[in-house]
Amino acid sequence: MSLDPAISARFPLEIAPGAELRRYTLDDVEELYRLVDANRARLNPWMPWPEFTHSVEDQRPFLVEHLDDIEALAIAVDGRLAGGTGLRVGPFCIAGEIGYWIGGEHEGRGLVTAAVRALVDLGFRELGLHRIVIRAGVDNPRSRAIPERLGFTQEGILRGEGKGSDGHGFHDLVVYGLLEDEWPPS
Repeated sequence: MSLDPAISARFPLEIAPGAELRRYTLDDVEELYRLVDANRARLNPWMPWPEFTHSVEDQRPFLVEHLDDIEALAIAVDGRLAGGTGLRVGPFCIAGEIGYWIGGEHEGRGLVTAAVRALVDLGFRELGLHRIVIRAGVDNPRSRAIPERLGFTQEGILRGEGKGSDGHGFHDLVVYGLLEDEWPPS
């Protein structure tokens, strides 16, 4: 979803001391590739895209495609890339889906939870979404903890819906949903 100028002006958005959620720029291409490459072993079991990212030039089309939308945003710490997240908005702005990943050196610091909280606020309060979904690997407890921490409801299991990279194959995903009148959680 292309950013409305009023929403675009919100970025970068501080999500924790020294950490922000911001739009990618083309200047991020080398740093983003290095971060993905350094975390390939952690990402491969859960994400399908690392196997298509083997050079800086493989990374560039992704950045070009998402320079002016919220489907792909950078999580940065002290000005350096730490991971990514995004909100994909469905047709007619009824529902959205959030995805995320974080580099290993930043895991466990609450950065993804803070980034997702900011995207949920944006989705419900500024975009007028009715529903937001997060899908996480059944066997990925760290990823599942984020929607659980934020008050999402586990709605079901999608068999074989997720795919890893480099021979990791398909895996089941837990679907978590949150409705606008459930946010913020009590």
